[in-house]
Amino acid sequence: MSTTAQRHWEPAATADGRVRRPEPGVKLLRTVLEAADRIGIGRTLMYELLCTGEIDSIHVGRLHRVPAEALADFVAR
Repeated sequence: MSTTAQRHWEPAATADGRVRRPEPGVKLLRTVLEAADRIGIGRTLMYELLCTGEIDSIHVGRLHRVPAEALADFVAR
């Protein structure tokens, strides 16, 4: 069994301290494949980035999901 680096993910706040809300119809969580496709990389590299903690992710039961905002934060860095 492998271990993965996991951090508690929290939504980023705006300058005035309010939490940013997504537009209606925008998915908050993406599958690993959707997230990889969204930023134009392959599945294997996405899993590497998730395991090293470069991109934050969460688990919903047994499902591995990537918050849309975590992708935006990664690209911004």
